[in-house]
Amino acid sequence: MTDTTLAKDVKAVVAAVNPPSPAEEFAGLVQAARDSVTDDMIGRLTENLGQTLDLVDRLNRSGVTDALPAIAAMVKNGDLERLTYYARMIGAAEDAVTDDMIGRFATLAAETATVMDRLNRSGVERLIQLLDLLNASGALDRIAAKLPALVDNIDLVERLLGCLQGAAKEVRDEPAPTGGLLPLLRMMRDPENQKAIQFGIAVGRRMGRSCIG
Repeated sequence: MTDTTLAKDVKAVVAAVNPPSPAEEFAGLVQAARDSVTDDMIGRLTENLGQTLDLVDRLNRSGVTDALPAIAAMVKNGDLERLTYYARMIGAAEDAVTDDMIGRFATLAAETATVMDRLNRSGVERLIQLLDLLNASGALDRIAAKLPALVDNIDLVERLLGCLQGAAKEVRDEPAPTGGLLPLLRMMRDPENQKAIQFGIAVGRRMGRSCIG
């Protein structure tokens, strides 16, 4: 056995019999940490520390500390959670929108603009002005009040328009009157003509009572 081996064995026995004190153990840990830290690790720690200080400085200058009480209140009453939920919904909606949907939205917007342009060129503004005048004069309210009765008697209106159209066609197809009293007397002998005259007189009386009072 050599002297070196003997010295190591003696040190080991002494260390086993007399354990190091806490101060000696802490000093050993510090020395081990110093030995394990390299220059590259020191450089990275310094860089991270500088970035952290810069971030803290930006936060202080941005006034985010003033917003901390409001954020704490939002966390307490659940508003922050709801905002997060809405943000997730918006994000999901953005993810769901495809290029095809965007194209269809653009097509719809273009068609809407075309319809509005056609309405403007068709004179719809004059119609709107007329409706404004009717509304200002109260005529629109009267029309709205009479509209249900008109709808209920729409069949009568259709028959009246059909009669006028048929009469106009019949007059166009018949030969032109020759004039004179005798043709008029022959026309008066026809029962249908007499009934038509009777109907016209009845309508005239009612119109006179309605218009003249």
